[in-house]
Amino acid sequence: MTRDGKILDPVCDMVVDVAEQREQGLTLERPEREYAFCGPGCLERFAKDPKRYIGKVERWLAA
Repeated sequence: MTRDGKILDPVCDMVVDVAEQREQGLTLERPEREYAFCGPGCLERFAKDPKRYIGKVERWLAA
């Protein structure tokens, strides 16, 4: 689930295009959804502690 193909980067709060970030290898597939990130640093931070960030994306999608 995304908003018009975009999703919140839960680490830095930037809104990114899922397809564009997927092409650059900046997405991470988890059981609940695919997450997308502005850059490798945010992806790495999320991967180390996903539970810290997942709720932020859920709230953004629900808003």
